[in-house]
Amino acid sequence: MRIANLISGAVLVLFGLVMLALVIPAQIEEGPAGMMSPRLVPQMMVWLILGLSLLLIVTNLRAPSGEAGPFTRDEVVAFLRIGGVFGLSLLLFFALGVLAASLALILGALLVLGERRPLVLVLMPLGLIGAAYVLFTHVLGTVFL
Repeated sequence: MRIANLISGAVLVLFGLVMLALVIPAQIEEGPAGMMSPRLVPQMMVWLILGLSLLLIVTNLRAPSGEAGPFTRDEVVAFLRIGGVFGLSLLLFFALGVLAASLALILGALLVLGERRPLVLVLMPLGLIGAAYVLFTHVLGTVFL
């Protein structure tokens, strides 16, 4: 667990630095003079992530070592499968649209996680996509598809 914590802490530090240096300045404009900057809250949250990830790294560097590797083979396979499901749904989103991508994402995740009951495989996508449709079209009054 120690090595996994060190890796995840380093990834979070890298994420925070990229957010502070590139993403937040590129995506959020500075406010006018005399007004609080719209960048303030996102920057505060990223600084909090940076601080906590550095704390994670420091506490795990002090901990005694005694493990072989950070990830088991099953964890890596599960990660790759879920990543494949997300990649497929992203491709379907650009090729066919929201409905096909969301259906592939929900069904693919259920199948990768081991769900095999037909009723769940049918009702879960219908319920989630139907709830999103009702939320966007009837509650928020926007176009869903």
